Amino acid sequence: MPPRGWKEITIEYNGKAINGSYKITGETVIVKTLRGMKDAPISGLTPLYLAKMLLRELAREGRV
Repeated sequence: MPPRGWKEITIEYNGKAINGSYKITGETVIVKTLRGMKDAPISGLTPLYLAKMLLRELAREGRV
């Protein structure tokens, strides 16, 4: 279970399930995995969609 305030998220990347957590802080979405963290301003996207994009970037960088 993620720490308080964090929501679990899962995507599929290269045929594998990738897990992480995300939270919204003001106008920013923060995504974290065991090996990395990324954040970005919401800027018109839904927080969940942005969180999935950030998790995909972390997976692409091998930080999951």
